[in-house]
Amino acid sequence: MKVWFIGAGPGDPELMTRKAWRQLSQADVVLHDALMDVAGMQEAAPHARWLEVGKRSGRPSVEQAFICRTLVALAKQGLTVVRLKGGDPAIFGRLAEELQACRSENIEIEMIPGVTAACAAAADLQTSLTLRGESRSVAFVTPRLGKHETGQPNEWLTAAISAQTVVLYMASAQAKDICHALIMAGKPKQTPICIVENASRAGQRFKSTLFEVAQNALPTFEGPVTLLVGQALFLAQAEALPLTNLLAESSNTSTAKHAVA
Repeated sequence: MKVWFIGAGPGDPELMTRKAWRQLSQADVVLHDALMDVAGMQEAAPHARWLEVGKRSGRPSVEQAFICRTLVALAKQGLTVVRLKGGDPAIFGRLAEELQACRSENIEIEMIPGVTAACAAAADLQTSLTLRGESRSVAFVTPRLGKHETGQPNEWLTAAISAQTVVLYMASAQAKDICHALIMAGKPKQTPICIVENASRAGQRFKSTLFEVAQNALPTFEGPVTLLVGQALFLAQAEALPLTNLLAESSNTSTAKHAVA
């Protein structure tokens, strides 16, 4: 009995490792997250049974307990089970609960790492997360508290302030408050921030400052969003546009909707 935990990367199937692709091709059943190019990844295992168990913010989602039970039940049937997680399984992927469920039933596990959204976003921006003489530390944080999760809302802030580059996952809806909190905690107002939608795939990329985002809530994006903060992001280029373009567009759309109403 064995379950493979495989990092699918941020969405682009070509960013999966050779080892991940090879093992995925041997799967009998794949339990996969949402927000990934499933059709592209199914090319590796076209005959496997694919089950979506992903979670989406603000939408009905599969309960974590059900995912754990299903992994165990399928493994006990002698099937080759792959748990395909977006990005890297060990970063904000609810991995610990699933590992524990398997270990408690003496089910063997193996993990294959994947490219996390932070690295893919930096590649999209053609920038570095570190910068000699400026940024020697990077923190991956999320301000979101999950269902039934206890903790203080601003626990993330300690790590974010201590690092010179900060990558925030699952944070776009709180971006205004986050940037305000970072400024109040001592980050300079003009610290660069980049917003990357659908890292590694088609999506919007914007470049701004903490001050500007603290003054304006971000509009709703269709895909997952990664926020990157720090002086190293000063070098960001690629297709990153001034955030004012997005805010102006959002404001015009909102005005038009009110006019129609």
